[in-house]
Amino acid sequence: MEPQGAFGHVNDSIRSLAPEEPDHETWDFFCECSNVDCHSLVSLTLIEFDERRAGTPPVPILASHHD
Repeated sequence: MEPQGAFGHVNDSIRSLAPEEPDHETWDFFCECSNVDCHSLVSLTLIEFDERRAGTPPVPILASHHD
């Protein structure tokens, strides 16, 4: 399994455990880049996370060093 696939699955699991009604509190998600040595965290609100996942294709969660 590719890192972005594994971390994408973990991030989706984190989101599924979060409250149904997103607020503006930030949550830490894992960077979904392909670098297996990257373990960066990305702080996003649930609204930001949901917006990225709603894209076609979904926008990966990437740490700022990938901008």
